[in-house]
Amino acid sequence: MPENLIDSAQKLPVIPFSAAEEFSAKKDTLISEVNQTLAENPRIKELIGNNPMSLLFENHSNSALFMSNVFKLNDFAFFAKVVLWVYRTYYNQGFSYDYFPVAMQAWINAIENNICHDNAVYLTPAYRWIIDNHEKIIESSGQAEEPAFAIEPGWQNTKKSYLAALLEGNHRQALKIADEAVHSANELTDFYLQVIQPAMYDIGLLWEKGEISVAQEHLASAIVTRVMASLYPRFILIEKSRGKAVVTAAPNEFHEIGPRMVADLLELDGWDIDYIGANVPAKDLLDLLGKNNPFFLAISVSMPFNLDNAREIIHTIKDNPQIRETKIMLGGYCIAENPELKEKIGADGYGVSAKEAVNLASEWWLNA
Repeated sequence: MPENLIDSAQKLPVIPFSAAEEFSAKKDTLISEVNQTLAENPRIKELIGNNPMSLLFENHSNSALFMSNVFKLNDFAFFAKVVLWVYRTYYNQGFSYDYFPVAMQAWINAIENNICHDNAVYLTPAYRWIIDNHEKIIESSGQAEEPAFAIEPGWQNTKKSYLAALLEGNHRQALKIADEAVHSANELTDFYLQVIQPAMYDIGLLWEKGEISVAQEHLASAIVTRVMASLYPRFILIEKSRGKAVVTAAPNEFHEIGPRMVADLLELDGWDIDYIGANVPAKDLLDLLGKNNPFFLAISVSMPFNLDNAREIIHTIKDNPQIRETKIMLGGYCIAENPELKEKIGADGYGVSAKEAVNLASEWWLNA
């Protein structure tokens, strides 16, 4: 069923550049009108469950960013995949399925009220597609498969115990498990890939299903960050045998465990790493690249509405004679689920996992 929906979405009209640009330029106006329309809906409490209006408004801002990405990239397979994820996640967080047709009609009205007719006719079909396929999307969103990590037998019990400690919010137990498991740089790599990465993926799925709260997910992330900070300093004296690289999350991206993991493993592989964390403003990142002239830049994109931020950075780099030779690697959950986006936003390569990122960087260095 998801494949049929994706095929159907790919028949949506190609969005002209002018329409995508006008949507992007007027998205704040559109968000404001949609917020007002939903806030005045007499069924709003029923539609959003026990969630606060602030969450609704945040979701609308993210939706506008995401659709701006879709319209600029003309990637409606990506659009359909994310719609399925949004239906499943919103529902599990207490939203009614009835919210979606109501919200989509509000977006259609806002577009028709604020965007010129010649452009609006290209933009509204995506929202009408959601309304027209509402029942099919509900059915398909519940059928989503959960990708499994291939954990080596020797690490399975460690991962199970570590996940339990995260769910309990027991940072002392998580630190104890890590201390007992990691005694070398190779074991640190394995612990990252065989324990932390799959455990955090499980945490994300549990949040997506509504089985743990946002607070529990944030606590688990904080514990992982503390564990990584305690492990990595043991191995920082490894000789730098490769070039300079910068690792960051895209602007507006707050998921930093993935890029931190990549930065640590790259440094263990001999790279001279500048890790600058999450949500770094684009201008500051570009200034750093101009100053340090790294061999490559790794950008993590976890949330689909942050793709355009990464795309703009990549295009700016490619247009700048001083840093245009900097290779650009993408990573993060959004890219792992949609690797075809690499070409669409102009990156040189991607790493689905931290290990793949290290391997790709090594290949680039050897072939330079």
